[in-house]
Amino acid sequence: MQREEDLIGVGDVVEHKMNSDVFGIVIGFMGSLVAVRVSPTLATLWFHEWELQILQADQPENTPSEEDNLVDFTKAKELRANTKTRGVA
Repeated sequence: MQREEDLIGVGDVVEHKMNSDVFGIVIGFMGSLVAVRVSPTLATLWFHEWELQILQADQPENTPSEEDNLVDFTKAKELRANTKTRGVA
């Protein structure tokens, strides 16, 4: 029984189950055949749905929010204890 997250859709990055060197982006369907634009050649190859698996994103569960990456360049910040610069360099 397939779960919803196992279903392949257009735009998904998939790989061939038997040869992990064959991977690419799903660009279309024709019945049970799936059109995949493979990397790095950008050729379009057709596979049966059961031959492919979705590649899971290698993102950590706790991704930092956008606010964690903000830097206020208007304020002075201590860079290192032994630096000769003042404020932001």
